Order: sequence, then C-alpha cells, then structure tokens
Amino acid sequence: MLLLFSHAIIDIGKPYVAKWFKQSSLIIFLIDQALHLSVILLLAPLTREMMLPDMLVGEVLTIILFILLITKPTNVAFKLLFQKYQPKVSQKMDTISGAGAMIGLLERVVMGICILFYQFASIGLVFTAKSIARYNKISENPAFAEYYLIGSLFSILSVLIAAWICLL
Repeated sequence: MLLLFSHAIIDIGKPYVAKWFKQSSLIIFLIDQALHLSVILLLAPLTREMMLPDMLVGEVLTIILFILLITKPTNVAFKLLFQKYQPKVSQKMDTISGAGAMIGLLERVVMGICILFYQFASIGLVFTAKSIARYNKISENPAFAEYYLIGSLFSILSVLIAAWICLL
C-alpha cells in the first residue's frame, strides 16, 4: 500500500516539479524513475518477513520485472531519447496515432517471450514481419527508414539489457 501511495504522489507531483524546475523532459523522467527506484529500495526491507503467495516465487517475480521493464518505461525512454529523429509529418497521416508505440511494445514483449523460451532465431521473424508491413514507406522515405531502424535497434537493445539485468 505504501508503494502504491508513493507512486501516486510522485506521478501526481511530477508535472508541478517539471514546471517549477523548468528542466528537459528527459531530466524530469530520470528524476521520476530515480525516485520510484529509491522508494522501492527503501520499502524492500519491510517485505522480508511478508509471506507471498506460493505462485509468486523468485522466478515469477523476475519474469514480471522483465516484462514490466520492456513495456511502458522503454516506450517513454524511446520517446524522450529519440524524438529529435522523428520525421516531420509534411503529408497526410497514413497511420493510426499511437500505433507505432504499441507495435514497439508488442515487438519487445514477443522478443522477451522468445528469449524466455530460448527461441533466439524467432526474434528475426518479428523484424521481418515489421519490415514487410512497412516496406513501401521504408523504401520511399529515407527519414522514416532511419527512424524505423533506430526504433528497431533500440527495441532489440532494450530487451537484451533487460534480459541481462533480470535473467542472469
């Protein structure tokens, strides 16, 4: 309950702190994540004596952490780190708003599942399907092709780093 309450306080206060300090969104994001991590580390000793349900053994909690790391935090980190590379929309939008972020999230989850089941070759199929679906746009728009490649490589790297952190 303390964790939930502290998470809510941090997230509710974040916009006010961002206005007050007038820092870049990347700095505010890093401070936000550091605060969340600090609260978790401070509250962790309180849970040592707690009994968890049998289904929440260490391996299951590790997999949950792995999946959590490769979903929303990675989407936010990508948006903050690489927004300057996003191609300018000079023509009519031919995609659904938010679809790219959802595709990135799903590709990382599928890659994560492939890693969990030691099916490393299957990861290539994810990017093959993505590239086939976007072939025309990639071949006609070099700026989009570069942004697409940055996103794909960031997805691969983020899943590998999360797997290294959680699964080794």
